[in-house]
Amino acid sequence: MSRSRSFNRFHRYLARQKRRGLRAVLPQFQDARDHQESPADDSNDVLRRLSLREIELDLMEAET
Repeated sequence: MSRSRSFNRFHRYLARQKRRGLRAVLPQFQDARDHQESPADDSNDVLRRLSLREIELDLMEAET
């Protein structure tokens, strides 16, 4: 790696670390990150739908 490229990568790394540190300290950024959900991780939604479906099936069995 050339010297300027490694210099740029190091400073991007430092900036990323600084942003993470600020997010950990500032409360308005903590709330935004905690409530932000990843579109790729929908496992909670799938589990919720499955449990609702199981409840519906239990109720239908209880009626018969």
